[in-house]
Amino acid sequence: MYQKNTKISITIDGDGSEIFDYSLPHPHSYTRNGDIYTIEYIINGFFYTQKGIAYLNDILARFTLSMKVLSTKVTSSEDDGIELSYFQGLKSVVRHKNYESVDIGQDNIFWAIKLYTEDLIRESGEGNLIAYSLIESFAFTRFIDRAKDRSTLKSKCRDTWKWYEERGWTIPTRKRKLTDEEVKMTRSENAKRVAEQKADKNYKTVVNLLTGLFNDEYKKKNGKWHIGKIASAVGMTEKTVSKYIKEYDNETATTK
Repeated sequence: MYQKNTKISITIDGDGSEIFDYSLPHPHSYTRNGDIYTIEYIINGFFYTQKGIAYLNDILARFTLSMKVLSTKVTSSEDDGIELSYFQGLKSVVRHKNYESVDIGQDNIFWAIKLYTEDLIRESGEGNLIAYSLIESFAFTRFIDRAKDRSTLKSKCRDTWKWYEERGWTIPTRKRKLTDEEVKMTRSENAKRVAEQKADKNYKTVVNLLTGLFNDEYKKKNGKWHIGKIASAVGMTEKTVSKYIKEYDNETATTK
């Protein structure tokens, strides 16, 4: 028998007021189980073209953005239905443009699915569950001819959904890639920091020798420091040792 229309089933966590809040048509079927209820609508037409599936998927996405949808299901029906235009009261989907052409030098299909999922999270509000069927429908509508096979495409959808589900449907902040100039500055600052740490360590090494129990071993008969002997002991140049001794003398002079 010819299957002329499409049935969509949406399971929702709510009290049923969502139907009125978004001016939805009266459901063809309504069942409740505790705090969860399922509504069914029969839509005129059978959506089999890429454009038609994308349009139907858009409506399902709008359901998810408007209320706490737990799952969605699409089947066929012989019964008379209504037009998709009846669902214009739902929240609109603002999407990342050109998902199909995303190109960041990695797995483009995976990143298109990921960006689409994040747009759904962003529009629905972080922390709200996104129905897996939306992600899979999006992917199969657009990438079935480009993916290695159906199993691989389904795996990308499943992995993406699970990754965000484990993170409570939040979008992590991504680190921005540094520009060449920023990399250069960062390296310069890091080199400066390392040099300062080394200088501080060397200074303390010399001071520890100057104030140690055996500091007399590094003095000449006239009481002055034996720069060469100190330099040999600490593994530094005589110029560096002289600089630290001068800094130490100035420091002790100001504290007296």
